[in-house]
Amino acid sequence: MEQAQFQEDLEYVKSMIENNRRQLLDNGINYITAAIFVSVGVVASYLLGINGKENLLPYLWIPLVILLVGTNIYFQKKAEKKNVKRTFISKIFNAMWLSCGIPIFIITMLHFITGLISLPAMFISVSAIMGIGYFLTGVINELKFMIYLAFVWWGGTVLALLWAYIGEDYQLALFFSVLVVIQQIIPGVIIFGKWRKAQNV
Repeated sequence: MEQAQFQEDLEYVKSMIENNRRQLLDNGINYITAAIFVSVGVVASYLLGINGKENLLPYLWIPLVILLVGTNIYFQKKAEKKNVKRTFISKIFNAMWLSCGIPIFIITMLHFITGLISLPAMFISVSAIMGIGYFLTGVINELKFMIYLAFVWWGGTVLALLWAYIGEDYQLALFFSVLVVIQQIIPGVIIFGKWRKAQNV
């Protein structure tokens, strides 16, 4: 009797894990919106730079970052309404990205508002944190390409650290802008495709 109960409990846990893993797959919209906002910011920053108005960059990026956060929260809430059943693993997953997003937001704001955090230091911190988020996303969702992209982020951390001996800050900003767009578009498109496929299962 106990053996049968144990087997039943084991099967329940297995099915729960599989359901969690299936429901955990986000739709990739957050990655795509980040790529869009960064692209807009890069183009606007370039136009300000060639017109000698670099002092306006904080007034560009601070609203953009706040708007990006607000947009992602909106899409998150919208997705949660469609999928009322929230699993324990999905809560952990969302908490993991929240714990990555908060320090990134704080570091970015401190750079633009106070100037006490240098541009390379900001990219070093943000890239290291993003690597953690991507690595854990890859492990939790069994997405190997996300783990590979995590190492790209960590490679960017090393590059930002060595950039003082390589080039100028504006070149580093351009490089990381392109890196962010590529790193966000790739998982955004792939995960969105997987999400659409999962919806049809």
